[in-house]
Amino acid sequence: RLFANMTAGHVLLKVFGGFVVGLGAAGGLTSLTALLPFSMNVLLTGLELLIAVVQAYVFALLTAIYLNDAVNLH
Repeated sequence: RLFANMTAGHVLLKVFGGFVVGLGAAGGLTSLTALLPFSMNVLLTGLELLIAVVQAYVFALLTAIYLNDAVNLH
């Protein structure tokens, strides 16, 4: 599940990055519309960072619980 979440986030960033490059290379007024996918890319990067922090917290919490159960058997 972690692998799927990370892969989906990276694919989304790559797709929106392609939109930014494609619209920016078009020139003229179309290059101004590249700001929308660029801002979406920035927001998705922040979301990926938040998800990574939550997943690291859950991993550390579960590890601590399992270690506590292994040391304190009763």
